[in-house]
Amino acid sequence: MDLDAKRFTDGTTLETDVCIIGAGPAGLVLASELTRDQRNVILLESGGRRPESAIRALNDGDLTGDVYAGLGATRHRQVGGTSNLWNTSLGSAAAAKYAPLDAPDFEARDGMEHSGWPFAFADLLGDYERAQRVCGLGPFRYDGADWARPNAEPWADLGEAVVSRVYQAGRREAFLTRLLETIVSSPTARLVTHATVVGLHRGAAARDVTHVSVSTPGGALWHVRADIVVLAAGAVENARLLLVSDDGTGSFGNRSGWVGRGFMEHPRDCALTLRPRSAALYERSGFYDSSRAEDGTWVVGRIAVASDALSSGALLNASATLFPRLTATARGVRAMMPAVAHRWLPGEGHGWSRRRTARRVFDGFTVLLNVEQPPHPENRVTLSARRDSLGVPLPALHWRWSPDDHRRLERVRALVAGSIEGVGAVSVDASAIPDPNAHHHAGTTRMAHDPSRGVADAHGCVHGTENLYVTGASTFPTAGFANPMLTIVALAIRLARHLARER
Repeated sequence: MDLDAKRFTDGTTLETDVCIIGAGPAGLVLASELTRDQRNVILLESGGRRPESAIRALNDGDLTGDVYAGLGATRHRQVGGTSNLWNTSLGSAAAAKYAPLDAPDFEARDGMEHSGWPFAFADLLGDYERAQRVCGLGPFRYDGADWARPNAEPWADLGEAVVSRVYQAGRREAFLTRLLETIVSSPTARLVTHATVVGLHRGAAARDVTHVSVSTPGGALWHVRADIVVLAAGAVENARLLLVSDDGTGSFGNRSGWVGRGFMEHPRDCALTLRPRSAALYERSGFYDSSRAEDGTWVVGRIAVASDALSSGALLNASATLFPRLTATARGVRAMMPAVAHRWLPGEGHGWSRRRTARRVFDGFTVLLNVEQPPHPENRVTLSARRDSLGVPLPALHWRWSPDDHRRLERVRALVAGSIEGVGAVSVDASAIPDPNAHHHAGTTRMAHDPSRGVADAHGCVHGTENLYVTGASTFPTAGFANPMLTIVALAIRLARHLARER
């Protein structure tokens, strides 16, 4: 069922088994999985089916620390959440690159404080495999050798510190069409749009959340009563709702003081440039371009830090993708004669290896590093003194890329540069500062067995409560380098299975 809260009146109360806050990918997957078990579900979404300026304004917030795009530009309120902002193209459709976290990302790493998940990579493997199907991807295989093909093979001369792997690419219709249709057509599920949660409320037992307060911009204030409440609204909003609802006792997971702390992004670094020794390399590098495998899976080759190199904690986990650079002459042609350039020049993005003119118009590769950021407690979401249009305190983010983070990045640069020197000459722009704006917010409601070290347990149940859960990247203790979407989906599947078993 599809409901618009604009039609609700003050004091309306809905009842359900499970109330999920946020209809982004995490909320859509969780709701879809629960409806398969015939659970009654209400899925609340602050936005509607289309972007709306009044709703977008609710993403406002304060920012201190280093230069960053801010909370308004890096979040989105609409059915489908931030998948509506995906900017990878797969044909004419919007898509995202997928990869799992690496096994060392789940482990406590020497030299990286606050690292370590409350379960291992192997414990999530089955959920990763189901996540592949939910996201419309191919088999759960990400090693480069599994996707090699004639004339598109991984480089053989990379050394032992790095390995060739792949991203898989998937369209957002997996969420916005298939899962959404499953939910709205289910007799046990209700999707409610224009429903902004403004508070969580405890019962007399103090460990239960009895109901949530919901506001419709310019309209009613109403409530949802549920046996289980799940926050799936993103790393900033999940933390804000816990902080707003706290009565000063720390009962909403904050007795440890960790709510909002450990905010992480995925900085992108372009300091490395590779100039191949032979122009023929552009045609021989097709593995690192986008391609469609025989089974229909779209993959993009990448260069990853080997697991053994991560064990010391001295390095940040990272993955490198290649973007060919047009010569000055080719750039001039593109600027002065775009129609001619469109027919003659290969694109600098995906598909560049399949054009015969590639070797004549490229003069090197930009080696784009996607890197992890360690979980620093001082990088955090708190509450602003300002309020939004619904009267709720806005979030305030303090974020910095620390000198220690940068030293670890420099080691990664040196590792990757040394590993690809057999392919060509590598230069490093030591003055380059990574761009933090991947819009991959994580870490503000981190999981930990010990309540003093985190906000939620290994299943996402908020410490100190019995029926309040969080899911999504906000629960990541560490974020690795990988686009978080595959792990977000796997965790939602894991939580749905837990709720079906325990409740």
